[in-house]
Amino acid sequence: MAAKKWGWWTRHKLQILEDYLAEFSRAAKNVDERIYLDLFAGWPENQSRETDELILGSARRAIEVRPAFTRIGLFELEGKSERLERAIRHAYPGRPGIKVFPGDCNATVPQALRQLRILKLDWAPTFAFVDQFDSEIKWSTLQQIAQFRQAKYTKAEMWILFATGMYPRGLNLHGEGMNARYGDTLTEMIGSEEWVPIAQDTRSGDLSPADARDEWVNLFRWRLEHDLGYRHTYGFTMRNTGGQEIYDMVFATDHQAGDRIMRHLYGKAIAEHEDMRQHALVLRRDERARSKGVDALFSVGQHMVTASRLVDGRIYLPEPPRPPYGAR
Repeated sequence: MAAKKWGWWTRHKLQILEDYLAEFSRAAKNVDERIYLDLFAGWPENQSRETDELILGSARRAIEVRPAFTRIGLFELEGKSERLERAIRHAYPGRPGIKVFPGDCNATVPQALRQLRILKLDWAPTFAFVDQFDSEIKWSTLQQIAQFRQAKYTKAEMWILFATGMYPRGLNLHGEGMNARYGDTLTEMIGSEEWVPIAQDTRSGDLSPADARDEWVNLFRWRLEHDLGYRHTYGFTMRNTGGQEIYDMVFATDHQAGDRIMRHLYGKAIAEHEDMRQHALVLRRDERARSKGVDALFSVGQHMVTASRLVDGRIYLPEPPRPPYGAR
């Protein structure tokens, strides 16, 4: 299978994931079981679009964390899941505790959680990575993950791709009529129709695109906190090389340590993300020059590029979510 080309922002997302999983696992090192769920596991490795370097996918990063996760559930559609399982078995022969679940994760995650409960593992620290492409996850699935652990424990942590850049296009907000079928998908993902006023005012021009993206993320965070009961939620905006906002990574935790660790990583990531974007711009400029027969004087590494604006890489102070847009 030919490797997919991933943009630098995907590499950054996966690096944040790897850093967090390492801290999560260390924080839980004194317990016998640690659970990782990867709901859109994809392919275990691909290539950088900018440099052709190998980029390890989320599954391999989770498998290689130390102390090791004792239970790893990888969820992927049939066809893709078979390739994923072959690759994982080849890379980690004999590694116990890894299971690939073929099919729609909205159907297979509940099955996996039931199996874990039968094994009496609903006390174990649990992290779920929900790396969807658009709006494939259903609120009912997020709800089951949040309710997996016994009530006396903090809820399973989740890190969810929230594809803010996709919703105006999917809803056809700038066309003649809104896409009702896509709207039903969003309702299933968010768990309510409270997104409708955001879409309507974006369509009419009463909400700017930037304000609308902020309202989408705010609504999702509000739902995670007020419907699922998470104490802490916040988002990190991923941008492409041109600086356009493409999606947000929304984190949800009940745990004080999880809150502290991800705040630190998000603060660090703010500066890193801009540095990586500037590096990608330099690489793009050099590629254009080479296409015209002009070679760069020297290769530029990411460490040689400084962000165009100063950012404190240690401070991340998210505001709590506001009531949904239509309720204010």
